[in-house]
Amino acid sequence: MKTQWVLILMLTLVSSGFAAPGGPAPRKSKTSENEAALRHYREGLRHRDAAWVYEEKMAGTEGEERESYARFIQTTYRRALDEFRKATALDSTHYQAFSSLGYILRKTGDMDGALAAYDRALALNPNYAEAIEYRAEAYLMRGRLDDMKRAYGVLAALNRPHAARLLTFVTQWADRGDDAELRAWAAEKKEALGEVKEFVEKW
Repeated sequence: MKTQWVLILMLTLVSSGFAAPGGPAPRKSKTSENEAALRHYREGLRHRDAAWVYEEKMAGTEGEERESYARFIQTTYRRALDEFRKATALDSTHYQAFSSLGYILRKTGDMDGALAAYDRALALNPNYAEAIEYRAEAYLMRGRLDDMKRAYGVLAALNRPHAARLLTFVTQWADRGDDAELRAWAAEKKEALGEVKEFVEKW
């Protein structure tokens, strides 16, 4: 009789989904993984935005104060990087997280990684304007002017505010390098684009 009850108990545990000691852990549902990815993505944005605030505060500083700000900003970007990596590991279809990952990789000096992340974001959503804009900026920083100009043409047709932001970046880049030809190209495109109202990105 005792043996019969032991067998019944064992069958009950198996049918209830209890794993034997040392057995594989139950898999998380895709929904819970996506929710976790979203939490990491939002946390990454929080760190990224904090870095932006301190970049503004760093402007106009010098010496040790500026170095202190720079170290803090890089630490904050690395925290964002960790969160975006977790988000993309949990949800391989989260194109916004891949785009933000690309941005942070660029800010932390990994341009090849940044371009790969932008490519992944745009493979998932070819019309994601943020990734088109940021990849175009990376193209410019790499000296890939033709690729940057093609990306601008796509943005001008797809999303004028992002196209205007790209032209602002191009102008600033041309000013730093004293590149009169690039500056003239950006000025010509700005005139053709016309007036674009400022906008606040919704994250």
